[in-house]
Amino acid sequence: MRKTRSSNDYMVQEFIGQWDDEGVFVYQAFNREIADWALMHQKFGGPNFNPTRMTWFKPSLAWMLYRAGYGRKPNQQKILKIKLSHEDLATILSQCYCTIHGEKGLKMKGEGRVQWDPSRDLYSARDGVPRKLSGLRAIQIGVSGSLSEFYAGSPLSIEDVTELAHRVAEAHGQASPKVVKDMMDEFDLPEERTYYPRCERDVLIRLGMMPGETAKSIAQIGFPSVKKS
Repeated sequence: MRKTRSSNDYMVQEFIGQWDDEGVFVYQAFNREIADWALMHQKFGGPNFNPTRMTWFKPSLAWMLYRAGYGRKPNQQKILKIKLSHEDLATILSQCYCTIHGEKGLKMKGEGRVQWDPSRDLYSARDGVPRKLSGLRAIQIGVSGSLSEFYAGSPLSIEDVTELAHRVAEAHGQASPKVVKDMMDEFDLPEERTYYPRCERDVLIRLGMMPGETAKSIAQIGFPSVKKS
């Protein structure tokens, strides 16, 4: 459903997230001080925020919940939903390079990075965490230096979704898949779908979203085995 193949018969990666005519939503987890300042000012800053350090954001809520332990890991107690304009996200992606296992040279280029990690399912869980999806990858975007500063001042809006994260954690902790589904159906969850960043063709090729060497290299990595329910 979320997999596409090029004429060369290898997978290209799809950006999956929530978006509308105005922009795209991404997620980050922070400590309370940084998050509270961001919510008050609707941008990132304040005495505890380092605007130039490498920081990662994710369009996948499931991946964010997995990485942050549903907002219960140290310094990740608050999960924020950030809206970026299509243009600002394209500007960030245009300065990113894809981090691929075994290709260390790519890791050192520029101030932006893209990783494609095995996707997680928001609607089902295994061992109390979002279930890993077979054959699908989710994008993670990292920024540092001046690109991180640009990102820090770019949000159109910032919303606290920590309470939702805790409710999803409670649902994912249930033993019965039916109970998990019934609880999840009651939540106001994001509609995540395929998104096409407004980037030049060469950027999409470089990041693996169009056929090229990056997409081919990612496809050759393969996926760890996933247990069936």
